[in-house]
Amino acid sequence: MIIQKAGKIVEGLYALADIDLPAWLVAAPTPSLFDAGITFMGPSYLREIRQTLGDEKRLRRVFITHAHFDHAGTVPYLKRSIPGLEVAASRLAADIFKKPNAVNLIRSLSRDYEEEHKTLFGSENVFFDGLEVDRILEDGETVDLGAGWTFRVIATPGHTRDGISFYFPGIKALICGEAAGVPDRNFRIHPEFLASYRDYVASLERLAALDVEIIMLSHHYVLTGEDARGYLKKSLESTFAFSERIRQYLADSGGIQESVVQRIFKEDHQDTGAIQQAERPYLINLAAKVKAVAESR
Repeated sequence: MIIQKAGKIVEGLYALADIDLPAWLVAAPTPSLFDAGITFMGPSYLREIRQTLGDEKRLRRVFITHAHFDHAGTVPYLKRSIPGLEVAASRLAADIFKKPNAVNLIRSLSRDYEEEHKTLFGSENVFFDGLEVDRILEDGETVDLGAGWTFRVIATPGHTRDGISFYFPGIKALICGEAAGVPDRNFRIHPEFLASYRDYVASLERLAALDVEIIMLSHHYVLTGEDARGYLKKSLESTFAFSERIRQYLADSGGIQESVVQRIFKEDHQDTGAIQQAERPYLINLAAKVKAVAESR
């Protein structure tokens, strides 16, 4: 099944607010959130956390897949709203959040969305004012939230250097950020190897070896059953095909990366209208993908 709306996935597991920018809530004895979208979504997440848990202050932890503005943007707002909330991420993510340039980029990209969605937060302070990680997560670590809600941390670099995924063996569920790509409106899978093509493939192969019945993709969709079981293999196939396309376009352009970026931008973003990502972050990411393939040759 392909789920395209927020709400309950299975008992105790919820997609909050907006399926395009979901945060995943596990209503375990230690209630926890996984990823936490763009700044403007903060009040919407908080409201649904309150509705689901009865009191938003019951939320104890936020686990972050990677340090991008659309996965960690609301965490400072949530920390200001919920005393004692603990933030967990990889060591590399914790280091990234300490870098002024990274914080400024998160603020800049968030601001574009804040201006467009002011009605969702009104006068509330959703500003990203930096983020300190309280707990470092290591590859292979097991975290127990109570009552059978146990998950394994899996290092999945490639989309970013700091990427990690979370696998719940009890329900065969995977939260993977963009480590497994992002399908568009036509369910064409777009690979997201911004940091390293080789690492991305290795991470995706590692995820494809898991027994999955639920995949919570970073944007737009939750997959269950047969759609979940077949997705990671399809994502690998899409990754190989897209890298070959980039290589061909690089050859056509004499190795000029910007020409390849503009060609793919026109074909995939402008001409089809199927990609739901805004133009500015899309172009930043696409340039990184072209560069990653060019450097992997």
